[in-house]
Amino acid sequence: MFLLLLHFWWWEFNLHDIKQWLFVEYFFVILYIVIYYSVCALIYPEDLKDYKDYEDYFYSRKKWIFGILGFSYLMDLIDTFIKGQAYYSHYSIEYPIRNISHFILCLVAMRVNNKVFHSILVLVFLVYEFSYILRLF
Repeated sequence: MFLLLLHFWWWEFNLHDIKQWLFVEYFFVILYIVIYYSVCALIYPEDLKDYKDYEDYFYSRKKWIFGILGFSYLMDLIDTFIKGQAYYSHYSIEYPIRNISHFILCLVAMRVNNKVFHSILVLVFLVYEFSYILRLF
């Protein structure tokens, strides 16, 4: 999540190019960051007293975690369109493929209860995100 948040704020830096804002656009950006906050709040609970351990907690909340995270990838597409067609066109076909495939992987992760699958998924997300950031910026 830290890497996604870092990437998000660097990405949002381009909002300074928008000369005229509508309230709905501003509201959208605020809602978008609230989605990231929600995922973080779910991943890092205040206490685990009602659960055997963190793994038990994670699997009891994974549908919410991956559902909201998957939704963030769809929100990202809208966020990029807000920045304008020229900005969207700057990115290759990889960008929509990335977001749609991440969304689908999150849907799969919501249903799978396999620790190996989730471990590999996290590693794939991290390696890909590092690669994506380095290639973009």
